[in-house]
Amino acid sequence: MCSSHCVCLRGRICCLDWVMKLSPFESEYADSALPTFEGGPATHDVARTNANAEAPWTQMSVLLGTTVIQAVQSFYLAKRSRQYFRDLPENDDRVGQAIEGINSRLMRMAVLDIAALNDGGLGRHDPDNSRTASLPTAHQRMKRHLTDADASAADLENLNKLRTDINSDHYLPLKYVRHLRNKWAGHPSLDRRFDSWASADKTLSIAAVEAALARLVNNAHDTALFVSTAPALQSFRQPLAAARPDGSIPMQVELSEVIVWAGLMREYTGKNIRALRAQITGESMLERLVHTEAYRGEQY
Repeated sequence: MCSSHCVCLRGRICCLDWVMKLSPFESEYADSALPTFEGGPATHDVARTNANAEAPWTQMSVLLGTTVIQAVQSFYLAKRSRQYFRDLPENDDRVGQAIEGINSRLMRMAVLDIAALNDGGLGRHDPDNSRTASLPTAHQRMKRHLTDADASAADLENLNKLRTDINSDHYLPLKYVRHLRNKWAGHPSLDRRFDSWASADKTLSIAAVEAALARLVNNAHDTALFVSTAPALQSFRQPLAAARPDGSIPMQVELSEVIVWAGLMREYTGKNIRALRAQITGESMLERLVHTEAYRGEQY
């Protein structure tokens, strides 16, 4: 006989006495697997001091060699996965359901990585704009170098054009990505319940996200070219490769060729996703189910 602690959940009688005795949700790893961390992260002052001690070239290297390429890879992982797995509808089987969830999270990460390219930095925690490898922070740092060097009006105007080119308030796709980052991808925001701008509360425009990415990649390329021509920005340039002990000179990758590398990353990522799709065998839901049930992955 149920006590007064019983409630009806979805048509079933459940006793709270039993519900309250459920085991807590736990990690699949034992406590012994947890690492030991000593001390704490660097303070803002320590991080700023160390970042300022590095040459501006370090910021450019990470910006063009990591931030840009990472954004391209993230986006085309998400886009190509949606394209190549389109024949597996979400309601078809567990494979389709898993891919749908993966695709959604891949696009969320792509929005974050693209928005990171246009990140405004850490504000008062980084007044010299040396701690963030994004286009706006690199531009702001360049402006200070040009001003201190009493650079030509032409150089200052060229830099201003680069900054205006990626102003999110001037180019709608960039504004859209910023909106998605703030209201969906980067924050647990409730704003989409009552903010329906660009229909971002219900849908996601992949075309708009890709347009934003293309604008940022091209701006990165133009920024690298600008650095190579402005005399006051020599410290932002790639240093000459040092000779190895045997006298040979390692091959350098010119960061002004970021457009080439972005294109190669897009092609490479597409081939990888296509190869993954080819490995998921079974023409029908039943055939895929058989493969799924037969598979035994790594057990924790």
